[in-house]
This record gives sequence, C-alpha cells and structure tokens, in this order.
Amino acid sequence: MADDDLEQLLDEVESKYCHPGPKGAASRAAEADRKEGKRSKNPIAIASVDDENVDDLIEDILDVRFYEDNKKQNAKSTRQQSCKTSREHPGKKCCPVYLGGSTIPFGRGTSVSERACNQLRCTTCDFSIVTFEDYKWDASCDYLFFRNSMPEHSKLQTKMMRKKGARAYACQCSWRSVQQLADLSAEQQLRWVCGKHSD
Repeated sequence: MADDDLEQLLDEVESKYCHPGPKGAASRAAEADRKEGKRSKNPIAIASVDDENVDDLIEDILDVRFYEDNKKQNAKSTRQQSCKTSREHPGKKCCPVYLGGSTIPFGRGTSVSERACNQLRCTTCDFSIVTFEDYKWDASCDYLFFRNSMPEHSKLQTKMMRKKGARAYACQCSWRSVQQLADLSAEQQLRWVCGKHSD
C-alpha cells in the first residue's frame, strides 16, 4: 500500500472514531511521523471512541468464530461417530461357533439358532476354511497333504471319502470330519474363528 493511501486510511479511521479537538504533542508527533512514511511509537491521542460500534464489532467477530468452532466440532464428532459405528457393526460373529454335518444348515450360530458357521478362518495359516458336503477325510490325511494340496479341489478330493450326512472341513494346517452339531470351543487343537456374517 502506498504512503498516501495509508495516510488517507488512517485519516478516515481517525475521523470516524475520534471527536475533533485540539491536537496534543503526541498527536502532532504521530502526524509528522506519518508524513515521513514512518509509524509512530506513540499512540494517537483519541478524545473519545464510539464504544457501542466497537462492542458490536467485537460481538460479531466472536459470533462468527463461535459458529465456525461449532461447525468444526460437529463435523469431527460426526466423523468419529461414523468410524465408531463402522467398527462396532461391520458384521456379526457366531456365538458360540458351531461345526456340523451336511444336515446342519449354514449361517450365523447363536445359542438359539444352532447353525454351522460358513465364514470360518484359521488364525494359524490365515486360510479360509473349505467344506465338502457328504464327504469325510481319509484316515491317511496329514499336515503335508493339506499344506501341498490347499486350495486345489482336484488334489484334495484324492483323500476324500463319500459319507452321507458328513461334512469335511479343512484349511492349510488343520482338518476335521463332522457328522453332528459340534461346538468349536471343544476342539482345542483347531485355531478357527468366525470371520463375521453380513446378516
């Protein structure tokens, strides 16, 4: 901003907020400094200021800041609530988790609804559990067989035997043949968990 523009702006502010009166030494010094293009270190002597206008201006500024702060806080709260909701309800787990033969329907198991979980995942090998209806695993199955065969069905079926009502479960490190409804918590060797159901 040019010096002339700055001087004109200061004159407008002074005439708007100050009553005319005799200029003191401080006022004359400030005006002399202003003409030389320097800001005075001494304050301009003001006889009287319109307090109501200044108070209104301050209140307006505070109202705007309060509104903006509230808007930011509400947006943050909405984001946190959204994240919290998505973490709490991304899906529902079986409780308890059931295995079952082919006559047991798949679904989310509860103490009331006894269904075999079809969203099982192994926490050891991180494989999803595969199932085969009306089959059981041959007694000769071992860890290396599943390690080398999963998840290829053509390799796995070489050790599957037909068994009506049975269901063969397997991951890369564990396997089970089940005929009746069974609570997974009783199978201590299996590190299988429910991976959540969408319903």
